Amino acid sequence: MDLEMVLNELSLKTPAADEPTARQLMSELISTVRQATITGVNRVLRTADDINHIELAPGYPVARWRNDKAVAREERQFFRTLTAKAPFWTDVAEAIKNDFDLSDVFHQEEEARGLCFALVSDALPVSLNSDNRWDCSHLKLAVTRFEDEELIDENLEIVHASRRNHVQEHAGWIKNRIKITVSDGVELWNRRKELFPSLEFCDQVRQQLKSLSIGNPMLQQVRKRLYELDNYCNIWTAGAFTLDSLPCKATPESESRLQELNQKLTFRCPDGRERIFSLHVRMTPGAWRLHFSEELGPGKIIIGYIGPKIQ
Repeated sequence: MDLEMVLNELSLKTPAADEPTARQLMSELISTVRQATITGVNRVLRTADDINHIELAPGYPVARWRNDKAVAREERQFFRTLTAKAPFWTDVAEAIKNDFDLSDVFHQEEEARGLCFALVSDALPVSLNSDNRWDCSHLKLAVTRFEDEELIDENLEIVHASRRNHVQEHAGWIKNRIKITVSDGVELWNRRKELFPSLEFCDQVRQQLKSLSIGNPMLQQVRKRLYELDNYCNIWTAGAFTLDSLPCKATPESESRLQELNQKLTFRCPDGRERIFSLHVRMTPGAWRLHFSEELGPGKIIIGYIGPKIQ
């Protein structure tokens, strides 16, 4: 899936004081997304299905802005082009939410469905700079989800843009995100040595990856986790493996699960040895796990399992 943009609908909930201010804010948003497309982001801006009815200022909904001759025609046309190329995120948000066993995603205690979609699809969320809380290059999210009938809370941070300079700040992230874009699990497996040169894969991971079809939202999360592990190997050149240095949370299995699931957690590695893969990371968010081993030493990680939590 190409890198797309998602419009944060919460940023449209604070109407501007008047129409000139609304036009100025929309002009800044257009400048932000234009900078993103220049940097390489796909010319797609996913929006909520009710966006045309949202008021940018009292009595001035998006639909009026789109036909307002006081707004530069180029800006209006650019916005139409961006929003016409992909389904509304609201059309697929609930399905994705179910796929990831999500309960809710919040920003500052307010449900953030658009940001949830951006999180799961690893897209770039953009906002109308209508409030101070959107004038930042990163957003903190609170995620709640159910796992094994238990409610789990997670705090996450994602990239974000409401100004051109925010996009420029994310240039490296955008470049790497585009570089490791794949269409499905087959391509991910076939390009594994190119995309993740520091990772080795146990043979059963082949089928686990190839099961990820086009459009499967888990594909982006798996790709993201593999990239994070491979990237860590670039800085892990000596000494012991440090879990706290990973950008994602990694934990070992509990002693009780190791005893109960010892055989299921044991996988044959490319060097012919069988190893117990206790260390694992979660998809963010989601119920899947990626089990890995650091036993080869600095600069190498073995991927043993990618799939639903082993039971």
